[in-house]
Formats: sequence, C-alpha cells, structure tokens
Amino acid sequence: MKEKVLVVFGGKSVEHDISIITAVQALGNLPEGFDFLPIYVDRSGVWWTADNLKDIEIYKNFYRKAQNARRVTFLLGERRLLIEKHGKFVPFVPVKTVMNCCHGNCGEDGAFQGIFKSCNVATTSCGVLSSALCMDKALMKDVLKANNIPSPEFFVIKKSEFDTEKMLKKCKFPLVVKPANLGSSIGISVCKNKAEFEEAVALAFEFDQKVVVEKMVENLREFNCACFSFKGREFVSTVNEVTNKGEIFSFEDKYLAESGGGHGLESSLSKKVKALTEKVYKLFDCKGVVRVDFLYDQAAKALYVNEVNTIPGSMAFYLFKDISFKELFASIVEESIREFEEEKALIKTFSSDALLIFEKESKKIQKK
Repeated sequence: MKEKVLVVFGGKSVEHDISIITAVQALGNLPEGFDFLPIYVDRSGVWWTADNLKDIEIYKNFYRKAQNARRVTFLLGERRLLIEKHGKFVPFVPVKTVMNCCHGNCGEDGAFQGIFKSCNVATTSCGVLSSALCMDKALMKDVLKANNIPSPEFFVIKKSEFDTEKMLKKCKFPLVVKPANLGSSIGISVCKNKAEFEEAVALAFEFDQKVVVEKMVENLREFNCACFSFKGREFVSTVNEVTNKGEIFSFEDKYLAESGGGHGLESSLSKKVKALTEKVYKLFDCKGVVRVDFLYDQAAKALYVNEVNTIPGSMAFYLFKDISFKELFASIVEESIREFEEEKALIKTFSSDALLIFEKESKKIQKK
C-alpha cells in the first residue's frame, strides 16, 4: 500500500477551531504526487478519520455529521497507523510524513512531534525542542535575550509564587499579561493599574500554570513575517502590517478581521523585519513554515520580536506572494521527507559491553 501523508488537525487546544480552518484550506489546495489522508483530533484528544473531513459544516456536530467515522492511532515504534474495527485496532496504512495543522497545546508545543519522532515519521513542522521553546513564551524570550535579539522587558509568574506587591515592583504600568503557553491572543490582557493587573493574572492562570508579564510597547505598530527552508535555503515572506481595534492584537483582530498589507512600510524597517525573521528561524532551528510577530515603537524606532509561531494559522500562505498554496505545501512536504532521510542516516544505536560487564559484576556480588 502506498504510504500516506497525514493532514492532522484539531486537537485538545483553545485554538481548535482555527486548526480546522487551516486544515480545510490545506485540504482544498493539496499538491499532486502525494497520497493524503486527513486525520481529525477531537476536543478530547481522540484521533479520527472519516469520508467527509474536508467539509467545514460537519464540525458543528462532528459525531452526528461525520460519515464513516473511525478511530485511528499510531503504532509506537513503527510508521504505521492503526484503525479501530469491531473494538480492536488493526493495521491501516503506512505513513510517509505528517502535515501538522494543529495550533496550540499538544500540536504545536512538541507533544505531537514527540509521537511522530518515536514512530519514525517525518513531520512538516519544527522538531520537539524547537516547538517547545517557541511555544513557551518565557523560555523563548530567554533565548532571544541570550542572543541579543530585542523583545519587550518581562518577568514570569508561577501560581505558587504570585505576590502582587512584589511583582509590581519589577515593572511599571501599562503591562501586558499573557499565558506562557498559548496562542491566538487568547487570555491576554492590558492592565494600567493594580486591580486590572490582578484580574489579568487571574484570567491568564485559567489557561496556564505560568504567566508572562511584559512592559507594554507604546506608540505601537505590529508586523508579521514568515519563513520556510527548502534544500538548504531560507525563503522569507513579505512583511504584513496588522491592524487592530484595541491596544493589543486580539483574537478577533487576528482571525475575524482584515489585516493590513504592509503598504507604505519603510524599506529599511521592512528589511530589518525580514532579517530578524530569518535570524530567529535559524536560531530556534525551525522547520516548515514559521511566522514571527513583531512589535514596533514608532516614537523610539525600536523593533521587538513578540512571538514565534511554529504552526501559523493557514500556514501563513497569504504572506508568500511568489508561490502558490499548492507549491508551498509541496515544498514543505518534500523538505520534511528529505530532512527525515538525512536524520535516519545518522547513527542512533551503539553496541557496548555494558550489559555483559553488569552481569559479571552482579554475579560477583551475589556470590559474596
């Protein structure tokens, strides 16, 4: 049987719906030459295949509207998907690579990448470490700081350590409070006084055990730019200036409104954004399409890296003007397979006398 390229989406994440949109768009623009199989991960984390997963309408009531829905799972250690039949999981299809369309927890934080790696399956997204570092905003900002890449001043709060008075001595208002491991601008608040700060932290702790508090960038303009690698070369997208109605780029601004086009963006600033995008991409050893979000203080002319999105919504295809959606997907699928074959060629096992020596020493101890 021909190996499948899985299109995995959904997941146990607050970005579940955005993941479905990304996957439906992807499934409508699949390149030739590959045998694709969509896999939907429901909100409880169960994996499914069905005959009509391309239909956006079914997700209003998946369990009633999905046609011929069947549970699937990976066989750990093997590049094979199992399918449930009569209460048992049986071999289904071999897997070539995975086009990961999952946003947020599990799909974007390295958890799924670990499953794929343990099954010897390639993936179009970043690896375990890169995904985890970019997802955790606190760790991401530590890496940026260590490499002299500007990011807004910040501190981290954990539930067990939260002390309002102590924390507010670290930074002056206005502040931005956000869950450390979340995306799509969910759980983010701007606060200008103590009462708002306490409310913002309480909200953020509903989504995560760790909270990031940043000094708010004022006189704000926001940009995003994407990058992907192919055959040893990085391709950087155009720079997009985003528009928002409030003080921060909200979920509604990001997904339910039109973005700006970056028209009129100063040439020198555009070049700086592109250069930093490529630098960040290489620094975190990224794979596939990655979008970097920027904050810009117009008065101070200071540019900051805000977030690194390792699986951006709709794979950020709208940012690449010189390549079609199909060509972009073909490139990242081909690149994932090429990189996997290179990785597979590395020595991963080593034979030693450790067990023999341990056995001999154990016998000596037993005789005593």
